[in-house]
Amino acid sequence: PAGRVGSLREFIRETLKGKRWENVEIKILHLDGTLRTVLWNSATICGPDGKTPTATIAQGQDITKRKQYEQELRERNDELTRFTYAVSHDLKSPLVTVQTFLGYLEADIDRQDAAGVAKDLGYIRKAADKMSRLLDELLDLARVGRKINPPAEALLQEVAGEALSLAAGRIATRGVEVVATQERAVLFGDRPRLVEVFLNLVDNAIKFMGEQPRPRVEIGVETRGSQTVFLVRDNGMGIDRRHEDKLFGLFEKLDPSTEGTGIGLTLARRIVEVHGGRMWMESEGLGLGATFLFTLANAKRASDQEDAL
Repeated sequence: PAGRVGSLREFIRETLKGKRWENVEIKILHLDGTLRTVLWNSATICGPDGKTPTATIAQGQDITKRKQYEQELRERNDELTRFTYAVSHDLKSPLVTVQTFLGYLEADIDRQDAAGVAKDLGYIRKAADKMSRLLDELLDLARVGRKINPPAEALLQEVAGEALSLAAGRIATRGVEVVATQERAVLFGDRPRLVEVFLNLVDNAIKFMGEQPRPRVEIGVETRGSQTVFLVRDNGMGIDRRHEDKLFGLFEKLDPSTEGTGIGLTLARRIVEVHGGRMWMESEGLGLGATFLFTLANAKRASDQEDAL
């Protein structure tokens, strides 16, 4: 039956007993230890008596990649549905604000209420700015994987340093101590986009420092197994693991009171995925800080390169 985990021998035995299989998807444990999806068709040919099996015709087609593509397509379609809903929802809120205060503005102008006019214009301007930021970030998200600068090698210190210079104002305002590793590592890809990854992760860390009296952000690199892993660690509010699945969702904000649109982490992860890597989060829980980690294809620590020589 579909989805069954078994062995080819089992299906062959049942086929030899006269069992006919047509377009059955089965899970096969391959000799290399991987689980494969196989489309299985088989039938038994009987002798003149119509009962005694004399031959078997069987075909097993490995459709693992096709099933993976189908799953990815379903996930993309689900993401598109969420994206459409989120855009309409988050753009509608500032639009309603504009429409509401335009009515107030007309009334205040008629009354020649200068203070009221200034207040109305302030709300309208703030809502318009929010819509502008949303649209700009959505365009950035849509361009990932399409608008590509020539891939090139760049040192971790250069990429992280550029991101920190862009976040300097926020770092200074919050009084954050930033510690960036001096260990050499080489990244490969679209440099401006890689800078965006670090910038979004640093911004996110600072945003969720909470009441931490000594805010600290660490940028580092380590080796896990055969992978080079980059990380941005903070000592802030931490994250309840129950909400981990919402972290990278479009417009998802675990704390609605924080500034921003909720696109930053989504954008960072998308950039990493386009570069052949993955991103995830680790946290011991609330009040214990959080670490965002990611890999990139073709990234190497200097020590790894030296070992290879």
